[in-house]
Amino acid sequence: MSTFEEHNSRLKHKKDLLYYLKQNEKHEVYSDWYVTMSFYAAVECIEAMFCEVKPVIKGRMGEVTVVEHCRNHKERNATLRHCYGDLFPTYTTLYGQNRIAKYRCYVPVPNNGQNAESLLSGIENECNRLIKEAESKKRSVA
Repeated sequence: MSTFEEHNSRLKHKKDLLYYLKQNEKHEVYSDWYVTMSFYAAVECIEAMFCEVKPVIKGRMGEVTVVEHCRNHKERNATLRHCYGDLFPTYTTLYGQNRIAKYRCYVPVPNNGQNAESLLSGIENECNRLIKEAESKKRSVA
């Protein structure tokens, strides 16, 4: 299981590639890879947030699960849907774009890279807000 710092390091690495593609005006030429890399950067961002916030899922039978890491997309989607309804639509939009880019004979479309970048930015902003909120709660309890 990766730590907050490890997820953030991988997030930075992915964002460095996105920045490189954009600076060299290749983000639309390789928009399939730009979308895919944006999605996996979002995954790192969300997993880092889970490490810090530790969302709690209550099951139908009263069982409680504290999520610090998701093993796959299905678990991550379920956790986001259950705990972060505001973040879920943005994430699933980027997830869907990634699946199209990777698996459905994708043809680059103008502005796909820009759209993915905007979705990633929204996810990052919300994850950072949730982390700060969790840190504030921890300080007020201490």
